[in-house]
Amino acid sequence: MFTTGILSAKRAIGVGAVVAAALVVGGCSSVPNDGQGPKGLLDPTAVGNFNKTEKPLVVPILKDLDIMPEGSEAQFASAKPPTADDLQVVRSDYRIGRNDLITVSITDLVAAGVETTTTKRVSESGNVSLPLVGTVRVLDLTEPEAERAVADAYSRANLIQNANVQVVVTEARARTFSVWGAVSAPGQYAIVNSDFRVLDALVLARGVTMPVGINKIYIIRSADAQEQSQPADQQAQPSEGQTAPSTDLLKPQSDASSAMPLARAVYLQTEGEEQPAAPATEGVVVIEGQQKEIGPAADQAATAQPAASAADEGQSSQAFSGFSALKEPTDKRVIEIDYAGLKSGELKYNVVIRPNDMIMVPEPATGEYYMGGHIMRPGVYSLTGRNITLKQAVVSAAMFDALAIPSRTEIIRRLPDDREVFVRVDLDKIFAGQQSDMYLKPNDIVNVGTNAAAPFLASLRGAFRFTYGFGFLYDRNFNDRAYNR
Repeated sequence: MFTTGILSAKRAIGVGAVVAAALVVGGCSSVPNDGQGPKGLLDPTAVGNFNKTEKPLVVPILKDLDIMPEGSEAQFASAKPPTADDLQVVRSDYRIGRNDLITVSITDLVAAGVETTTTKRVSESGNVSLPLVGTVRVLDLTEPEAERAVADAYSRANLIQNANVQVVVTEARARTFSVWGAVSAPGQYAIVNSDFRVLDALVLARGVTMPVGINKIYIIRSADAQEQSQPADQQAQPSEGQTAPSTDLLKPQSDASSAMPLARAVYLQTEGEEQPAAPATEGVVVIEGQQKEIGPAADQAATAQPAASAADEGQSSQAFSGFSALKEPTDKRVIEIDYAGLKSGELKYNVVIRPNDMIMVPEPATGEYYMGGHIMRPGVYSLTGRNITLKQAVVSAAMFDALAIPSRTEIIRRLPDDREVFVRVDLDKIFAGQQSDMYLKPNDIVNVGTNAAAPFLASLRGAFRFTYGFGFLYDRNFNDRAYNR
């Protein structure tokens, strides 16, 4: 009787568990699926968004975790998209630059009707050395302008009047660009025409080395090249409402009549006589044989001097180690080119290449990432130059094991200066489209966690196995061994 009672109690518990599970699943079947619906009640490892009533989700994929201090490792953080001026073609004669190689031909220099030809390289100061006349400045001159400059030099030297001169630029070093990074032939190349663009530059460099993984191209451009890309009538023009600075402000105020009233006022005050206050003007006066500045500017300088002295003392008190902090150059701008869009035919990214441009094609992200924790296949995986998202990494590792709680996942990312950052992510919401997915980086560690309830949920899921038809099986742990004998 006692054994039969225990058996009945165990059977009642098993049947009660089955009924409870059926009630839970059946009672919640009408609950809208918001990513945390009935799929996560008994099996938290089931992730995704399976609600058929909702519209298709469009969720952006993050490149960097917004809560991570990644500013120091962000590539070209100051890069900006191209502007309309970057697409404009400026057609003008080439102007001779430093280190250019030019060929100068002069007729009647050594004898009548004899042409003398010499090849010279322009110096860093912009000059070339020619026979019998010495140096001639040709920097920033076109070929016709350089010919007139050479002819004038021989005319001033009383050697040849109205000389027949021909100047040809044989090597235009000032009209070159450089390309490096993930290209087959990095180096410095010549800009062969005015309508020379990014695709032409990549053709010269024989294309990129990786067919996938390159999404952005960066162009480092100097401010001088940007100014040269504008028409001549738009360069160095003051904006509306601005006037050119007056040259009178640059002249020294040496008029004795303007300094005398101030000098007299100060001198009389030193004698102890009561005199009216000096006019509120500025100037330099001589008092007891020394020059002194008087006026509002002098007062501000006197006020600022103690603060400056204190700052100098504070700086001198700090121990100097290493180099001072470097600042970003202000004469450069970085243009970000969407290479994926350029390949798909968006010609707005096919900007014109200017002289001295530096084209940088970043290497694709190669390396390994690591999957750990409650994942079916933990281990090391390769990025292979592709952008692997967190969801793709989980799927490639055969999803979660029985004890996984996807909402308790962390990413361990390596930072510069031998540091690591731990970031908590919710894979349940990411798979459901409620949060953005993110791209993994080399050396990332994805660790899927669990909680105290996970083993009990796993045991409950494994206790009952439903079969086709109307029957089900339950685990033998709920059966009585003595009864089966």
